[in-house]
Amino acid sequence: PTTDRQCAAVTICNVTEIEIHAPTPTSDRRCELCSTTTNSILDCADPTSRAAIISNRICEVAQVENCCCDEFLSLIRVSGDVTVRSDETMLHFGRIREVEGDINGGGLSSSNRGLLQVVDFGKITRVGGSVQLRLNHITRVEFGSLARVNQFLRLEWNDLTSVDFSAITRIGSHLYLFNNDLTSINFGAITHIGGSLLVDNNALASFDFGIITNINAWLRVYNNPSLTSINCRNLGFCLCRSNHTKPINCPSQCTGTRSWMSNCF
Repeated sequence: PTTDRQCAAVTICNVTEIEIHAPTPTSDRRCELCSTTTNSILDCADPTSRAAIISNRICEVAQVENCCCDEFLSLIRVSGDVTVRSDETMLHFGRIREVEGDINGGGLSSSNRGLLQVVDFGKITRVGGSVQLRLNHITRVEFGSLARVNQFLRLEWNDLTSVDFSAITRIGSHLYLFNNDLTSINFGAITHIGGSLLVDNNALASFDFGIITNINAWLRVYNNPSLTSINCRNLGFCLCRSNHTKPINCPSQCTGTRSWMSNCF
C-alpha cells in the first residue's frame, strides 16, 4: 500500500558499451558507448589509473598490471600483456574477448608459489601471446570460449587433478602440464601443438590424445606411476617415458644432455 513494485533490470549493455549506472529496484541500468585506446595502461594497484578507465569510458587498453580489479572486468580487449599479482586467488576476464599479448602470473619457485587457485577465461576467444600461469596453486581452469593460444600454454607446478581444454583448437608452441596431480586430461578440440607436450610427474593411469594430429616436438610422460602404456599414434619426434610405461606407435627415445633425459626409456 505504501511502496511501489520492484522490477528487475531490462537493459543489458552490449559489447561496445559500459555500464554507467547500475540497476536498482526502481530504475533500469544505463549504458553508454565506450571508447577504445591502445595507449592507456590499467594498473589495478593505482586508484588514478582505475578511475581513468571509468571516467573516459575506455574498453581497450595497451597493458594491464597488478590484475585484477572491477575496471579490468569492464574491458573488451587488451592489446598487450596482462600481469596478475602474486597474491591474487581468482582470475577471470569479465567481458574481455581478446588479449593480444601474454597472460602472466605465478610465483618465483616451487617453494614460493603464487596464490592463484581458479582461472576462468570466460568470453576470451584468442590469446595472441602466451598463457603462463605456472608456479601457483590452481585447482580449476575453465577455458570457456578460448579457441587459440598463439604461443606457450604453461600450467606446470600447480594443483590440477583434471583439465578439459574445451574449445581450444590450436596451441602455437609448447603445452606444459608437468608437476601437477593430474588423473585425467581431455584435449577437447585441440588438433595442433606447435611445440612439446610435457605431462610428467602426474598421476595419470591412461592417456588419450583425442583428435590431436600434430605435435612438433617432445612427448614427456615419465613418472606417472599408474600409466602402464601409451599409444602415441605416431605423434611427436621423441618420447620420454618411465620404464614401466609400454610405448605403442611412439617415436624413438629422447636422448641428449638435458638433465631430465636421464628419466627417458
